[in-house]
Amino acid sequence: MITKDSIYLPGLNGIRAIAAMAVVITHINNRLEYYGIPNAALLDLASYGVTIFFTLSGFLITYLLLNELEKTNTINVKKFYMRRVLRIWPLYYIYLIIVVFLNGISNIQWPILFYFLMIPNLKNSFVGIINTAVGTKITTFMVGHYWSLGVEEQFYAFWPWIIKKSKKLVLFLVVFPIAFILLKLTLRIFEAHYNILVFVNYTRFGCLVIGGLGAYLYFKNNVYIQILYSKWMETLAWLFFIMVAANKFHITSIIDHEIISVFTLIIIFNQINNPEKLISLENRFFDYLGKISFGLYVYNPLVIFLMADVFNLFSINNILIKQILIYVFAITAVIFVAHISYNYYEKRFLKLKTKYTTIESIASKF
Repeated sequence: MITKDSIYLPGLNGIRAIAAMAVVITHINNRLEYYGIPNAALLDLASYGVTIFFTLSGFLITYLLLNELEKTNTINVKKFYMRRVLRIWPLYYIYLIIVVFLNGISNIQWPILFYFLMIPNLKNSFVGIINTAVGTKITTFMVGHYWSLGVEEQFYAFWPWIIKKSKKLVLFLVVFPIAFILLKLTLRIFEAHYNILVFVNYTRFGCLVIGGLGAYLYFKNNVYIQILYSKWMETLAWLFFIMVAANKFHITSIIDHEIISVFTLIIIFNQINNPEKLISLENRFFDYLGKISFGLYVYNPLVIFLMADVFNLFSINNILIKQILIYVFAITAVIFVAHISYNYYEKRFLKLKTKYTTIESIASKF
């Protein structure tokens, strides 16, 4: 229920839905071989979808922390951590345990600790070095996408302290993304080890902070964001994401994701504060997909893999029809599993978050 003291930002679940479905579609695209046909062309959608998640997450969490700081003159970091634990850990670990058992207990090797310690981005970045140390090839079965969850949890380990203690927060929010880009440029110029470059690319703290900068500007009702509330800017942003969806966007890996973050902010600003926005994501369908987006992201690799055994029971000779049916079948299955997980598992923990809530926020009005 939305009260006068509740914080409700419309359209954010719709943005989550778009980001989640970008990941799901890309993962199906790259796993068509499970269904007996060649994989389609590699898409950047999943990687950019994760960047949208990062930007949105940085925006929302920072906005809530700024409201808490204004209202209470401090930030209860312990409560912040408890809210993060209740939102992330139950689903994170139940899926991880499921995958471990499917792999077989006897096949478990020590690199699984990277996942249980929530540092899977280190495993993904330095997999070659780890394989050499172990003396065998370590594969990542159905948990390769966990790198982003590690990055986000690591970021939030220190972020509330930055908001709470920083005396010149706006300066930090501006300088940090620039410094992060310069770091990537420096590493490229001096030809840093490949694994270092991969690690920095995975660790998209700059995109999370860009989201935080957007939250600060919105919170302060900064004059500079007023120019973004226009049909021209919103149109430009949507056209940009159409180009991204068509796999036609790439400037350089040094700044690609930061550019995605900036355009994501334009969509965020217009969704939450432009009554004349061209496209509204505030509807039941997008809202519900946004609610279950965490499950869509976490479960999709395993569901896509398991559903192939069911789908392959049917003989379909026409390749085009088969491919269309694969997408429909797999997407429906992923949504169904995420729906069950959200309503019968995740909600039990989400309800506990109210005990650790200082600023009440409402994720959905539906």
